[in-house]
Amino acid sequence: MIRRPNLAARPFENVRPVWVAGGALALAALLLTAASLADFFSARGRERAATASLASLRARRTELAAKVEATNRTLAAVAWKKLAGETSSLEEVVARRRLVWSQLLADLERVVPWDVRLVSINPSIAKDGSLQIGLQGLATSREAWLRLLAALLEDSRFSNPVPRSEEAPSARNALGYQFSLTVRYWPEGRP
Repeated sequence: MIRRPNLAARPFENVRPVWVAGGALALAALLLTAASLADFFSARGRERAATASLASLRARRTELAAKVEATNRTLAAVAWKKLAGETSSLEEVVARRRLVWSQLLADLERVVPWDVRLVSINPSIAKDGSLQIGLQGLATSREAWLRLLAALLEDSRFSNPVPRSEEAPSARNALGYQFSLTVRYWPEGRP
């Protein structure tokens, strides 16, 4: 084996893989830096938009708070007791206007049995807007009187019939069973 003389001043080293790996790492660093910068500027834009939106919302809140304060001052000047009295009397007037006598009488005629005669019908307005009807009448028998109560319970325009008094036939009351009751009347039907 013949040895050749090495004329190089230093020994030969293959650095090509190091340069390739270094270039790949530099390229990856450049790509990651570009992605980070793009994300940074995008986040900065969203932050500016959120800051502008926050400023707009704060201005709107200040405006609404001023309106609420003005409304509260206006409402504080209202005489609530007087207004409540006026509205309750107005509710009563509206409820009285809603009472259609022909409809009430037709509804009563539909539920009153043939052997019961009504002597008195007295409507009054309840606080919930329903009409409280006071009825007085005569029935030929106790069964007829109970049929009237059952019919009032079953009908959709009447509710809560409450008997107030009942008097059986006697020497001074020869006409039949006298009764009085109150019942709620709902012109449009029960709610």
